Amino acid sequence: MLKDLLFTDFDGLPAEPDDVIADALDGGYAERTEALSALLRDEDADPAARFLACCALASWADPLGYATVVEAAVRPDDLAWRGQTYDRFHSQDDTFAHLAEAVGRSRDMTGERGTAAERVEAARALIRIADRVQLGRGVSDLLHPELVSACRGQLSATVDRGIARLAAGDRPAFDLGMQLALIIGALAASGPAWAADAGHRLAAAHPGDRALRELAEAGAVLSG
Repeated sequence: MLKDLLFTDFDGLPAEPDDVIADALDGGYAERTEALSALLRDEDADPAARFLACCALASWADPLGYATVVEAAVRPDDLAWRGQTYDRFHSQDDTFAHLAEAVGRSRDMTGERGTAAERVEAARALIRIADRVQLGRGVSDLLHPELVSACRGQLSATVDRGIARLAAGDRPAFDLGMQLALIIGALAASGPAWAADAGHRLAAAHPGDRALRELAEAGAVLSG
């Protein structure tokens, strides 16, 4: 079933899921949504297949896709999909990075689907665990202006928790410092004083070179 749904394009030719998901935004998603929804709901189905189904549905601003992202973020360490995808640089699970990308990039579909509020809730759920799971640069997909405005409280709270974690010497296997720096940079325009303070606190926690570069580029760390 998955081969027909996400590994076959709309001309019946073999294709990669990313391409099928993108092509479906032109309207083809409608003919594959029902089957993908059934696959996602099937707890006995292959976890990798369910993960891809969730990514597709969330990318298409589908309410079930968003709801599943919210549910997945409740207990991220117990999620059956964990370990189905890894980043190529650090060989760390990047399940939630792909979900963040799907949620963030679905913004142009929410008007058609009437699911703008559901997208915000899915983004909010992912932001709440951004100090616990690898999002990498996928965190940027959760930092569109409308999401920053709606999720500012969750973003700043996540930064505070993440800085406290690093300051206590708790170093996760993924680059938490960079994720926090990207969030701080996104909040700098609307809260420059907060961002400057958060940037200084993050820098003092020795977050790594990539984080320091992001902070410098964002202007979040002020001199002195």
